[in-house]
Amino acid sequence: MEEKQVLTSSVFRDCGAGLGLKLLTEGCGLEVGVGQSEVATPGLALTGFDQGLPAGQMQVLGRAEGLYLAGLDERAAAKAFGALLAAKPPCVIVAQGIELPSGLVDLASQARVPVFGTGQSPTEVIKYLSNYLQVELAPETSINGTLVDVYGMGILLRGRSGTGKSECALELVRRGHRLVADDLVRVVAGPGGTLTGRSVEPLQSYVEVRGIGLVDIGSIYGIRALRRQKRIEIEVNLREWGEEGVSFDRSGLESKQSEILGVKIPSMTVPLVAGKNISVIIEVIALSHILEAYGYDAAESLRQKLGERLKRAGRTGFVPRDTE
Repeated sequence: MEEKQVLTSSVFRDCGAGLGLKLLTEGCGLEVGVGQSEVATPGLALTGFDQGLPAGQMQVLGRAEGLYLAGLDERAAAKAFGALLAAKPPCVIVAQGIELPSGLVDLASQARVPVFGTGQSPTEVIKYLSNYLQVELAPETSINGTLVDVYGMGILLRGRSGTGKSECALELVRRGHRLVADDLVRVVAGPGGTLTGRSVEPLQSYVEVRGIGLVDIGSIYGIRALRRQKRIEIEVNLREWGEEGVSFDRSGLESKQSEILGVKIPSMTVPLVAGKNISVIIEVIALSHILEAYGYDAAESLRQKLGERLKRAGRTGFVPRDTE
């Protein structure tokens, strides 16, 4: 998978207002790629020790770095700051409203490394930018399917074209659930082994129904029927009954998983038969998954009951009175 990058101009556009960033250099292009989600302080790099300094990592100068540079003579300060610029960081952010010694901003302009100033603390700057970059640089892909939020569970419906994924989503919305994306789902792998799905703009709120065309869910059912993004927790494959090479679990004791972007999620296959209400089955799948999250597994519970009954084999099944 190709490594993702975010342009410094995009970082400035999206985070500039939140951090109060001000561009201090002139003539520096902001079309430099940021390839690291970690944001750091230069530390030993100012002393000339730049080994292990990752390429594409944004650098933040705080009060300690500012005092260190201010305590050096002009030549030594230029050499120390030049060692940092030699590592070619996408940009340098001067935090806490400190002012760099004379000539250092011009030195950055000559090296074509943008320098931003902000009144925020280094800790706040690093936290803000790291959270932003983790999202923007996270691995992602686009897959064919329909993503719906059913009872708070993100269910990804997959299957061949024409199997009724969109119609199922439409029925679920009519029953009070929410549509995230139809036909094409943008999937992003987040920290902690999570998958988040969202619609590909500008397709959000649109569902394609065979024989009718595009249906605008938001206009028909209102904003309550839509959700911008949702964590994907279950994959449901809709397959034709009797399809060659496809088997269906009847006990629920088999645990199958699907892998997307290196993240494994529970996967199950539901047969399509004329007259079967797939929407109700999807609701049951969501509720069953919620129960499992609370520690209850219906198939395992039945297995234990059958085991206990076998242990009691030979006992009479007579009930002394009629009870409900």
